[in-house]
Amino acid sequence: MEDELSLDLNNEKKVLCEKIIRDINAVFLRDADLASFEIIPKETNCNKSPVIHVDHNLGLESWCAQHVYDHAHRTLISHRRQTCQQQLRILQQQQQSDTLAKYLNVALLINPDVTTFWHIRRQLVQKNRLSINKELQFSALVLSIKPKSNEAFAYRRWLYSFQSADAIDWPHEISICERSADRCASNYHAWSHRQWVLQNAPCLLQSELMRTEKFMRKHISDYSCYHYRQVLLSRAYELCFFMPDKFGSLLELFKQYDLQVEANEKSVFQLLLPQINQNSISDQRMRSFLYCCNVAAHDMHLCAQQRRVYGPRDCFDLHRRASLKFIVEQCVRLASGLNLEHGGLYLPEQKHELRTHLSQFNFEKHPFLDAIRKAESHLGDRHQRWCNLHLNFNYPDAVGV
Repeated sequence: MEDELSLDLNNEKKVLCEKIIRDINAVFLRDADLASFEIIPKETNCNKSPVIHVDHNLGLESWCAQHVYDHAHRTLISHRRQTCQQQLRILQQQQQSDTLAKYLNVALLINPDVTTFWHIRRQLVQKNRLSINKELQFSALVLSIKPKSNEAFAYRRWLYSFQSADAIDWPHEISICERSADRCASNYHAWSHRQWVLQNAPCLLQSELMRTEKFMRKHISDYSCYHYRQVLLSRAYELCFFMPDKFGSLLELFKQYDLQVEANEKSVFQLLLPQINQNSISDQRMRSFLYCCNVAAHDMHLCAQQRRVYGPRDCFDLHRRASLKFIVEQCVRLASGLNLEHGGLYLPEQKHELRTHLSQFNFEKHPFLDAIRKAESHLGDRHQRWCNLHLNFNYPDAVGV
């Protein structure tokens, strides 16, 4: 009797889970513009469908989420345990593939960390049983509930491998990264994906410089964005990127270090690199050098401003140091005749060569760098030790690391 009752309860639960999965699948079929998914806190069944669909937003009541996931999980694992020939036959039959996708949708929306399920989706895509565009939409839906899903970001990169770079909506991909980072602090996977986008779409450099500053002002303690901006600046300099600029931030930095210079490109360049022949460097490289140093100076001022408003934060000090390091290193790099061919900012041998020139550089013969060296010495022993370690400023009283 107890066995029959248990069997009836299991059948009832299975029927209910199947109905919920069908309701979710119906929403997918009905709404091609689903934008988000959420698990809605609800402890009890109110004898109505727990699937909620409002304005392109999909929700599932929490009381049934675990039951539905377990049912979908068992079904998919059962498929996985079949022989390779049986799996291939299922993938090649559209109706059975649609059924498989139905369970995959539910399972991955509730728990997107199961690598096996993403591999099944890849198989379906390779057999043309799932549309790439719809899969991009689905992975974005997963990221709406789990912004740190590395599997979802990796799946998007895999999907894009089937498309040419010109056909990809890179600004949309940036917006997905930004939304994910906005919803979850220190989102390593979102910022790593954003770096991948930048590598494939350097045309976004200008807009990224503006967007990251807005993000830094909004999320003052999220160092992931500060680090991404450092990568962004290095990438801009490597590609000789520049925009028309009045060098306002550099002029302010010069003033802070008690240096006077006329507000024109030639004068600014001569102060930064007094002993270099301008004809020895290309016009594009010179303009990129001035532009990127100005951006770094702007970030130094931004960190100081943020510190005054919000108080001391590690991210302000760390990013200010990174910006200072960029300016000093690029001045030494050009003054020493080091070029940037073949991505010199990133190659280990180029970095080693720069360290050698830093250790031998005579800062006293360089008015701008000497002024920086003297001014930075007043920021405490800890900062002096950092300057000695990373910039070879050789402050005599700063010992240890």
